[in-house]
Amino acid sequence: MTQEGSTDKNFQGTNYQQQEYVIKRTFGQKAKRHCAKFWWLHLIIFCLVFLTVALLVVYVGMPKIAQHQVDDSHLEFREAFFLNPTPESVEVTQKAVLHNPSTFTPTLDPFAADLFLVTAGTYASVSMLTLPMPGIHAKKATNASIDNQVIKINNVDALGDYAVAVMNNENITTALVGRTKLHLGKLPTQKIKFNSTSTYKTLNSLKGFNTTDVLINPLADAGTPNLSGNAFIPNPSLMTIEMGNVSLTLSVPIKNVDTIVGNATILNFKLVPGDNKLPMFGIIDNTKVFPALVGGKVNMTIIGQNATYNGQHLTYYEKALRSNVLVLEMNVQQILADSTAAARAASNSTSTAT
Repeated sequence: MTQEGSTDKNFQGTNYQQQEYVIKRTFGQKAKRHCAKFWWLHLIIFCLVFLTVALLVVYVGMPKIAQHQVDDSHLEFREAFFLNPTPESVEVTQKAVLHNPSTFTPTLDPFAADLFLVTAGTYASVSMLTLPMPGIHAKKATNASIDNQVIKINNVDALGDYAVAVMNNENITTALVGRTKLHLGKLPTQKIKFNSTSTYKTLNSLKGFNTTDVLINPLADAGTPNLSGNAFIPNPSLMTIEMGNVSLTLSVPIKNVDTIVGNATILNFKLVPGDNKLPMFGIIDNTKVFPALVGGKVNMTIIGQNATYNGQHLTYYEKALRSNVLVLEMNVQQILADSTAAARAASNSTSTAT
C-alpha cells in the first residue's frame, strides 16, 4: 500500500528515482543549425574574402602579369634610316614590328624610349638617342614604326660607340627602354616598364670592299685630283646611312712602314642595303707608290678620316670610319695600262670631233 509522499519501490523493495534522458547532436547537426542561424554572418565573411582576393588580383597580381606580358614581347627591326645628320641631331626612320606571344592584346600609350647599345649583355652607361615610340595595340605582330623624326643626340660619345659597333660587327644588339601605361579592357590602367632588346645585321667591317674603273692621270696639275674610280661597298644590313662627304687616306708599306701616299674622297656618301657603287676621286703620289711595288702590285691601306655634311664635321661617324682598316691589293701595273688606254681613247675622240 502506497502512501502520499513515499518513494517508489521496485519489486525487491529497492528505491529508484525517474531520470530524464537528452539526445546528443552530431557535429554535422550542430554545423547545420549554426549555419541556419548565422547564415548572414557567413555571407558577409565570404563577400569580404572574395573582395579581398579580387582586389589583390587586380591591384597586385595584374601589374605583375602586365609587366610579364610586356617583358615577353620583342621588337623586330626591318629597316632603319639615319639621314640628314648634324653634330647635334639625326633624322631617324625605324621600321619595326612588335611581336606579342600573349593571348591578351593590351594597348600601350605613346612613350619616349631611350636607345642603348648592348655589348655582351651589358647596357651602355648612357643612351645615344631618345625615340618617340607610337601608341601600340599589341597583337601577335603590330607595327611599331617611327617615320622621319629629327632626333636630338643625347650623347655624342655613345652614338660614336654605336657607329663603331655598326661598322665593325656582323650583328649588334640595342635596347629600347622607357615607361608607359598599359590598357586592357575595363581593368585599371597599369604602369609598366618597356625594355626590349633587338639584334640585327650591321656592316661587318665592309667586307667585300673593292675599287673598280680606277684610272690615274699623269698629266694632272700638282695638287689637283689625278686618281678616279668607283668604290664598291657591300651593305649586308637593313640600314641606310648618310654620311655626307667622306675622305680617306691611302698608304702603302715602304721599308715595312705604312707611308701615306695620297687621299681619296667620296662625295654624298650614302650606304643603302645591298651593293653600293660610289664614285671617288683623289690625289696620289706615284713617286712614293712605285718603290713599294712587288710584281706590279701593292697592298694599299685605306682608312676613313673625315665625314662632313653641309660643311659640319660628324665626329660620331668619323670615329667609326677611323676604326675600320681596309687593305686592298692594287694592280698598279694594270691601272697604269688602263689609264694609258683611256687617255688615248679620249685623245682620239677629241681629234675625231675636231
